[in-house]
Amino acid sequence: MLASAIIAAGGSGTRLGYKEPKQFLELKGKPIIAWSLEAFSKATEIGEIIVVAPLEHLDRASAYADKYCGTKSYKVVPGGGTRQESVKNGLSASSSTMELVAVHDAARPFITPDEIDAICLMARDLGAAILAQRINDTVKEVHEGIVTRTVDRSKLVAALTPQVCRKKDLLDAYEKAAADGFMATDESSLLEYIGVNVVVQISNSINFKITTEADLKMAQALVNCMDFGGE
Repeated sequence: MLASAIIAAGGSGTRLGYKEPKQFLELKGKPIIAWSLEAFSKATEIGEIIVVAPLEHLDRASAYADKYCGTKSYKVVPGGGTRQESVKNGLSASSSTMELVAVHDAARPFITPDEIDAICLMARDLGAAILAQRINDTVKEVHEGIVTRTVDRSKLVAALTPQVCRKKDLLDAYEKAAADGFMATDESSLLEYIGVNVVVQISNSINFKITTEADLKMAQALVNCMDFGGE
C-alpha cells in the first residue's frame, strides 16, 4: 500500500524577510525544497510526489520537481489561501490507486527516507501516524505576559511531518471541517476532529522547520559541518 506524498510548499515564508518563498532559498547549493524531494524520491513506501506551490512559482517548482524527484512520478499544483486548502488541492490531484497520503512541510529539509518509510508503514498498519518530538524544556502557559501555570510536559510532544493517514479519512475530515468552518494547522488536527486515532512516532532525526532567520542559519551551519549529501 504505497502513499502519495504531498510536499506542502505553498507558503510565502514572509517571516524570513526575503522576497522569494523560503522553500526556494538555497541550502548548500540546492533549494530547501530539493532536500525533501530527494528524501521522498528515495523512500520505498512513496508511490508519487505532489508538490503544492504558490501559483506564481509553479514553473519554478516544476523545474525543481523534474530535477530532484528521481524516478518517482510527480505533479505540481497551485496552493490555496491556507495550508488546509493547499493540502486539499494536492490530495485532489493524487492518484486514486494509492490509499495513503503522506503530507510533509517543504521547509523541513532534514527528513530521511528511512523515517518516511517507517511512518508510512505505521500508518498502513494503524490508520494514521505522525512524527513528533519530545519537549525537553519546561512549558509555561501565559496570559497577558504573566505565567498562569506550568504544563506537564510528560504528556506533550511537538508535531512534525510527515503526517500519514488513509486518504478517505482525510477527505472525510475536510468535508466536516468545511461544513463546520473548522480550520486546522496540520492534518492530525483534522483527523482528531472527526475522531480518528493518530499514533505518534518519536523522530530520531533532525527534522525542524525553517521558519525564522535563526532557523535558516542553523540549517546552513548543519549542512556545512555534517554529511547531508553534499552539493
